[in-house]
Amino acid sequence: MGMRWITPEAARRLAPFRRRYVTFAAAFMGTAFVFLLSLAIYERYVSVYRLNVLADEATLIKSFALVMHTVDDEDTRSRYRIRKWSGTVPIYFDPSVPEWHRRMLAAQLPLVSRLTGLDFVPAAAYDADGALNVVLATSLAAKEAAARRFLKPGKTVRDLEDALCFAVSQEDESGETRSALAVFGVEKQSTLSHTCVIEEFLQALGPLADRAVYSPSIFSEATVPVEIPLNDRILLRALYDPAIRPGMSDEETAKVVPGIIHRLFVGVKARGESALYQR
Repeated sequence: MGMRWITPEAARRLAPFRRRYVTFAAAFMGTAFVFLLSLAIYERYVSVYRLNVLADEATLIKSFALVMHTVDDEDTRSRYRIRKWSGTVPIYFDPSVPEWHRRMLAAQLPLVSRLTGLDFVPAAAYDADGALNVVLATSLAAKEAAARRFLKPGKTVRDLEDALCFAVSQEDESGETRSALAVFGVEKQSTLSHTCVIEEFLQALGPLADRAVYSPSIFSEATVPVEIPLNDRILLRALYDPAIRPGMSDEETAKVVPGIIHRLFVGVKARGESALYQR
């Protein structure tokens, strides 16, 4: 049967409905635009002006379990053991890494060293077995090549086509990190790329997931801070507390983390950020 065209009379009867539909669609699109714009403004406000707002202890404890024991692309019921470095961490910057990347990381090292107790030293060469290697890879092919160069045969990194940046590490049998790779996929400077640089560096030190339940956080996809927020510093400091050992399960850390968080929480309220420092 051939298609019948709407007659002029039918079109006139439908005109009011068409106008209402167009008005509704325009209002919906306008509302959606205002909502997304408001969300972006709020996200930026939180990322800049709430960096040092202290979360409550229960939120910090929950965030520790999610950030340190789960990964983003799996159900939260899948739990991973603690991974962390000890002692000295050699850092190698590939020639591909822009100077601003290096400056940003260099600016973070003194703070991260005080929080973790780690010593960061320059590495003379790429070392897939004993250094934190920093690489720029802007294409999918480059990211895949960087992962293949670092990982042992048979191991892969999933979903690289969707990864702006990523970090991966290799641990020994005890769970202690022996080497790591931080890959940045953005060469030009922006708020997002600055956050990406800090996030992958920190995740190369042990944190696994972007699942913090406070804002703002480097370990969250909801905000884009370009400095390490106070609550993230608490989580990193808790991870590198001597009571948290490499290879510990979530059941094991659950017995000691509340006490660590409480001590740090009380210390920060009484003395400020210096209460977090190990040196």
